[in-house]
Amino acid sequence: MRSLRALAIYAVLTVALTWPFAVNLHVMDAGDSAFFAWEIGWTVHALKTDPSQLPHGNIFHPLRYTLGMDEPVLGTTALVLPLALFTDDAVLLYNVVRLLTFLFSALTACWLARELGSGESVSLLAGALFAFSPIRTDQVAHLSTLGTQWWPLVLLFTIRFARGGKARDALLAAAAFVLAFLACGYHGVLAAAVLPPALVVLFWGRWDRLKAGLLAAVLAGLALLPVYRMHQKALAPERYARGTEETILYSAPVESFLSTSSWNRVYGEIADAFRTVGPNNLFPGFAVPGLVLAGIIAMRRSRERPSREAVALGVLLLTAAVVALGPRVRAFGHDLGPGPWGLLRDTVPVFQMIRVTSRAGVFLALPLTMLAAMALRRLEPKRRVLAGIGLVALGETLIVPIPMPQWSKLIDTRREPPPVYRWLAEQPGRDPIVHLPMLDVYGLERRPAFHESVYMVYSTLHWKPLVNGYAGIEPRRYVEIRSLARSFPSEAFLAALRGIGTRYAIVHRKGYGPFQWERLQKGMPDALASGALREVAVLGNDTVYEIASPSLAGRAEAPAR
Repeated sequence: MRSLRALAIYAVLTVALTWPFAVNLHVMDAGDSAFFAWEIGWTVHALKTDPSQLPHGNIFHPLRYTLGMDEPVLGTTALVLPLALFTDDAVLLYNVVRLLTFLFSALTACWLARELGSGESVSLLAGALFAFSPIRTDQVAHLSTLGTQWWPLVLLFTIRFARGGKARDALLAAAAFVLAFLACGYHGVLAAAVLPPALVVLFWGRWDRLKAGLLAAVLAGLALLPVYRMHQKALAPERYARGTEETILYSAPVESFLSTSSWNRVYGEIADAFRTVGPNNLFPGFAVPGLVLAGIIAMRRSRERPSREAVALGVLLLTAAVVALGPRVRAFGHDLGPGPWGLLRDTVPVFQMIRVTSRAGVFLALPLTMLAAMALRRLEPKRRVLAGIGLVALGETLIVPIPMPQWSKLIDTRREPPPVYRWLAEQPGRDPIVHLPMLDVYGLERRPAFHESVYMVYSTLHWKPLVNGYAGIEPRRYVEIRSLARSFPSEAFLAALRGIGTRYAIVHRKGYGPFQWERLQKGMPDALASGALREVAVLGNDTVYEIASPSLAGRAEAPAR
């Protein structure tokens, strides 16, 4: 009953504190959001049709293991699988699951606060403060790093195991860790750096727990092995690794701990001077750290020693802060020297995959919130005072109304899609296709409606293999083909497409500027006359060409109009 009441409260808070997301469940912008919508759509499609094809997303044809070129977010997709039984709308599924990450992050954090001894009201507040922490809401456009709902359970069952030594709790902690890793691999890898010092505190002198703990850790590793292999097969051929300079650029300078999102209604403008490159905003507000400080002062005055769990949370907090600073400690444009992450990165190869070390922020927000809850339990404020503290603390998190300008609503699944996608869905077989133009990441600013990520979302209507693609990395073969695409309909580009079995080229007229379109039109008569291309459908502003060998010249059919 308590959990149902908490769910209802958190549902209301989620709608209110992420407004207007709840009334825009069918709209989508280009870029990362579109990528994650496609990813959820592909996962659901594969599970319904052929689970063995799950690693092989329909992008970057003819490459395989393409789901491993970015975060698979399987641990977050799991939240929306019941809804997927009734709809294949990838945009709707994405927008719903994004809201669910807030609701379930709050609920599991509430459970953790209860485990640590907080009462009902304090636990409810702790859950809300974690889910809507400025550190979390700074990632509101990135589903992977929003997927924090399993980490409170990792700590909850680990603490239970440390206290009682029951193997069941060790296994539950391992299962939660697997789900957390599957929700965000970034968090999982960072956890390998930030959790061990806290675990040492929890298990020091409790050596009889080691056997069951090691068994649980091995089982978690085995469960994650298929995902590791998928990433390895996807990335190894690309010889992929993050450079040190890139990691330094996207790590958190000291001033990031004073910086929050520009959307923050309280501190956004004030924190502008501290805002740096990338998603590095780690300011938790003043209320939560203030509560922790008040709790520390109260304990010192009473000469009370902190609990083992409080010390472990404090160690986790400090370790995460150090990791977030990255390979070099920087402050206000000055390099202050090497950071511990640099040593870890040089000695443990898996840490070389991490670019944005500031994503360790989840391991700041969670222990900080739990320590605040423990402080409130110690201080025992009256109900009115507690309510006031909650209003102030949540007030510091406000980012609503979240800006959603018209240009960000590129896809609306309540409307009919462009006719070309319905045409593709009606074609038998799974012949590979290419959409033109093929735009790089800067196309998000120039012509977002024709960005690769938008083609991917619309591919959920037909699931044919795409030469196009958008992910955390760009395969070399794809980059080469995209470069050749600028010369369409040149023989070099068409030969490259024929070489990978591409059947259709869909040309989106509005995706080209006037000079680009003029150049394309000049080359089209020769391509059609030679038989290299055959026009098969004209659908509004989109034209479908079949890529044919020269031997098929003269067999053109009348285009559909």
